[in-house]
This record gives sequence, C-alpha cells and structure tokens, in this order.
Amino acid sequence: MAEWVSTSWGNIPENAIRAGYEEDGRPLYVARARIEGVMTPGKAGPHLPGAHIPYYDKEHVFEKYEILVLPAGSSGFYQYEPVHASRRVPENALKTDDNDHGFSVYVGRFYHRGSLIPGKIVPDLCAYGPYRGEEVSSDAYEYLVKIK
Repeated sequence: MAEWVSTSWGNIPENAIRAGYEEDGRPLYVARARIEGVMTPGKAGPHLPGAHIPYYDKEHVFEKYEILVLPAGSSGFYQYEPVHASRRVPENALKTDDNDHGFSVYVGRFYHRGSLIPGKIVPDLCAYGPYRGEEVSSDAYEYLVKIK
C-alpha cells in the first residue's frame, strides 16, 4: 500500500510514485502539503526547491512536504484513470483530505502546455495543478486509483 513520507528541499524518497513530467522531460512526483488546514496534492521533483501546491489561483512552494511512496515489498498497484463523462469518482481513488467547503480532495494529473502535471481534483469541479507560479485547471484529467 502506498504511504506518505515526510521530506524537504527537493528531496525525493526512494520508490516515490512518478506522476508526470515537465515540458523538458524532468520527472514530477505526487506531493502534498497542508494549506489552509487541508492536505492538498501537487508536484515535486529533484529540480524543484520544494512541493508546488495549487491553491486559490497561485502556485505555493513548501520547503517541508510529503511524497507518495510505494515501499519495496509492499502490496498494491496504482494506475491513473481518466475522468468519466458522469464525473463520478472512481472506486479506490486516492483521497488526501476534505476541504472546508464540503468537498473531498483527490490526487490527479492532467496535460498542460507540454507538461503532465500532478495536482488536486475536486469532484464536480475540475483538476487543479501548479504551473509557472499559477494554479491552472483542466476538465480533462486522471485520478490516481488503487487497483489491487
């Protein structure tokens, strides 16, 4: 089973779950940090100074954060599943928290200007991700789902 591992300053733990890439191909991983009381997913990479978390139209950088890791020898498989036309949340989608507006927050990713960006999904709304100092969004996204 995947677990969250505390880290800082661009450090990516062994067996981190790769979630995407920058326009130039550098890898991105699933990160999360607490912002306004909610554990919110975003991106991290060894080339970044910390976790980049989307929140209220901006990309926020956190020096201390958590990275999603599938430890060696652990059970479980994960895959990304595209959002359905019904916008229903897939069974076993990876939830990070509930926000103060009554919505659950899930791990997801989407394509944006040549990047595959890990970020957050707020069901019935869209996916949000950090990109060049801003929070960008997409209606075409994928959920991270535990399949076994």
